Amino acid sequence: MTRRHGLFGPNAVRVIALVLAVGIAFTVGGPYLIQAGVPLLGVIALSLVVLGVPVVAIVRSEKSRR
Repeated sequence: MTRRHGLFGPNAVRVIALVLAVGIAFTVGGPYLIQAGVPLLGVIALSLVVLGVPVVAIVRSEKSRR
């Protein structure tokens, strides 16, 4: 039995990358938007939209490759 993906499988790497991207988006942009008067739910929604675009693009490209 051989390992093809190193320490983590491809799904684990995607989950780790998503968690890091969400953390970066909230820690970098969130405080400035809240200080500017944007409500917390607005900041969360905006962060999800910004992160959703690349995630949808990756999912669509994976499906088209199969």
